[in-house]
Amino acid sequence: MFVIVWTFPLVWLMIYHPCLAQDSNRSIDITNVNCIIYNISTLNCTWDTNKEVPDDSQFIVHFKQDERAAVCYLYIQKTQKEDLKCNFQQLEIEYSEMKKINISVNGSSKDYKMNTYSELFDPFSIEKLNPPVNVRLSLSVNNITLTWEQPPTKYNFPKHCFIYEIMDSNGASSQKMFKGNENISVTFQRADTSTTAFHVRVSGRLLCRNPGIWSDWSVVYLKEQHPIPQYVGPVVASVVITLILMISFFLCKRFQIEDILFPPIPDPKKAFIGLFQSHNKDFKEWIGGDAFTETAEPEETVTMKVE
Repeated sequence: MFVIVWTFPLVWLMIYHPCLAQDSNRSIDITNVNCIIYNISTLNCTWDTNKEVPDDSQFIVHFKQDERAAVCYLYIQKTQKEDLKCNFQQLEIEYSEMKKINISVNGSSKDYKMNTYSELFDPFSIEKLNPPVNVRLSLSVNNITLTWEQPPTKYNFPKHCFIYEIMDSNGASSQKMFKGNENISVTFQRADTSTTAFHVRVSGRLLCRNPGIWSDWSVVYLKEQHPIPQYVGPVVASVVITLILMISFFLCKRFQIEDILFPPIPDPKKAFIGLFQSHNKDFKEWIGGDAFTETAEPEETVTMKVE
């Protein structure tokens, strides 16, 4: 009886085991599905497979959150075998830890079976925040003040729900959180003049939500790397004034500009030297003799009758 009981399982394995092995070799598993939300409404999902996929493969990614759903298709070409991803644009995503996002990936191929992969994601845990905006610097003699604004989000979390990381171009970094009544700014001592830039990025805080993924860096550059010493201004002004005076002096000597700018006042006596010395004050003789002599011819008189 014992022999009969074990005979049927052994026969079944001998018949169906080659088929099971063949099905295993003809199936592809989808693994390592990762999704990131960025720009508030864009979802990017990537995945791997346990085998190289053939050229005729097609993948379908389904997005679902409550009643909202979307589909993304990926058709494999030879150049895309290492780039398995789908990008959803303009999704209506509700940011709530209670409303998970369901992502499922399946595929099809002529000669292979694709095993479907499905996973639930918390929207906050896969959200990559936008970088801080309006990052700017204000410089003083001893300090550098770095200010910025919260990144745009679809929800209205207060200031204390975000954490910021600040790093300078020398690699020194620090993290900063702000309360509701604080300005979003950090002040540094201006001792290290080799610092040329500041980087700022943001993430969520566990106090309010799942922290999610750090944003990209916002970068602002120093316009003045080395402050100008206070004595440089007066020295430059003195040199410029000296050069102007020297050039003016040489021009005056070369072109006698002072005679043109300041002509001498004329002496009336010098203009009438001949009248007083050579002609004994005789004006008629001084100007040429007979120029004012009266003519001998009488003038013609005409009489007219007026009625």
